[in-house]
Amino acid sequence: MKVRFVVNPVAGGTDRVKKITESVKRLLKSEEGIFDIKVTLGRGSAAEFSKEAVMKGFDAVFACGGDGTINEVATPLVSTGTVLGVLPGGSGNGFAKSLGIPGDIDGSIGLLKGFKVRDIDVGIICGRYFFSTAGCGFDARLSKRYNEGKVSRKVRGIVPYYPIALAEFFKFKPRELTVQTDCQTIKVAPLILTAANTEEYGGGAVIAPGALPDDGLLDLCIVPKTGLIGARKFAKKLLSGKVADFDGYMCVRTDRVEITDAGDSVVQADGEPFEWRGNITIGLLHKKLKVLVK
Repeated sequence: MKVRFVVNPVAGGTDRVKKITESVKRLLKSEEGIFDIKVTLGRGSAAEFSKEAVMKGFDAVFACGGDGTINEVATPLVSTGTVLGVLPGGSGNGFAKSLGIPGDIDGSIGLLKGFKVRDIDVGIICGRYFFSTAGCGFDARLSKRYNEGKVSRKVRGIVPYYPIALAEFFKFKPRELTVQTDCQTIKVAPLILTAANTEEYGGGAVIAPGALPDDGLLDLCIVPKTGLIGARKFAKKLLSGKVADFDGYMCVRTDRVEITDAGDSVVQADGEPFEWRGNITIGLLHKKLKVLVK
């Protein structure tokens, strides 16, 4: 067995690399094979380590970090025989939670003992892969502000999202969009427009209750613009797992979405924001990623 661990050293607390190294040596000492650890040096290096592992015939690559690190590591593994392992260490860890992957170091590395693999779907937005959620509504704007780090550099985890969300809500101005799926056309000025492959954004915020990552469909979740009181009610429903009860919430299961009239947009894929101009296309590759699970 050949396994690579790609570690984001700033995710998951102090001495992360040391703790993972010790766990690998302890848990896998009786296993035959190669187990190497690579530490990321910045944006893009996780993807390079993962791509190299595929080329060298590794059986699995572990993404040790948050959903952004998972996205980087998983992207080169799509449509290959190399399995994605996940050692969650981000602020939300939505992907790991949705797949029931243990949150502790020993638990996630210990999955190699059983080596149970689940084939899951891969979302595509504007030509980029996503594995949990992607969108072009308030979630994308929030991701952009969080990643800029004015608050999140000082306080890690889910807590910084709250003051950022409140401040950005008053600045966010939804525009009228035309949303075309395989079965209907929707005109909406959305607060939230998210395509979900798994249930969670992360941090317990369930945007797509019942979403399955291997059913060949994305859950397109739409919440129309609302006032501050409505937004507070929506947030409570989101964090309690009852978002489907929020008045105005809509979920359409589809494998294709075309969003027009978007203009200049901020789009997020697994919490990683990027700028986009023009129509936004969202699609799906069915069961093209292998993931190590319980």
